[in-house]
Amino acid sequence: MKKQDKLFSVEDEVALHPELNREQSHVEDLPAPPEKETDSGTCYYSSAAFEPGVGNGNSPEYRELIRMEQERYPASVAPFLSILAGIAGGLFAVPAVFLDTLSSSLGFGLVLGAAVLVVLGPFTEETLKQSGAVFQLEKMRGSIRYDWQFFLSGALGGLVFSILENLIYQHIYLRKLQPEELASVMAFRWTICTALHILCTVISSMGLRRVWRESLAKERPFRLSDAFPWFAAATVVHGLYNLSMLLLDPFGTK
Repeated sequence: MKKQDKLFSVEDEVALHPELNREQSHVEDLPAPPEKETDSGTCYYSSAAFEPGVGNGNSPEYRELIRMEQERYPASVAPFLSILAGIAGGLFAVPAVFLDTLSSSLGFGLVLGAAVLVVLGPFTEETLKQSGAVFQLEKMRGSIRYDWQFFLSGALGGLVFSILENLIYQHIYLRKLQPEELASVMAFRWTICTALHILCTVISSMGLRRVWRESLAKERPFRLSDAFPWFAAATVVHGLYNLSMLLLDPFGTK
């Protein structure tokens, strides 16, 4: 009898021939079937393709995540964290004050210098002034309980930045002015420029508020890119002011 026929015969079945030892059965010589691949830990039931509620809105898991994050930060502490976020944003934006001087020292032409003053400088300042609020939104989302927190941190960011910028102008850029002229320029800066910086951060704060509210309403992670139009609007307002100062130059501040 061929080996293949013998393998498929019943004469080697231990159950039918008890006198055979298991070692004598050629059935054991058959190759073992390939092991079934086990799951490597991928949890397919949590994929948005199988569970539409996970990852793209209306997710009970996301609501529970928000609740757990809010428990980390008492409601009474939330405004103070926004105050710290605003102060931090104002501090982080200070290096942008030196962009104008940097463009001059590098020998930029009129066009590039104007681009720095009207576009790059305002965009950098308006972005960095909100860096504290963006950090709070990303890393401490549970500490945001009220939409007015964005305006609180934004206004403080603009105020802190404006104070530091004014001091830099007074003691570095404008120190050679006569006392009467310096007083006139600084009076303008402490009023108009300070109001401008606060206004611009309030505008960009509206974008962060929109991102946060849409995230809660649609029960999905926030998309910071949705705030870009508001940051662009703040940049335009700031850039137009700088352009007017560049063209008119009433006090020689730019």
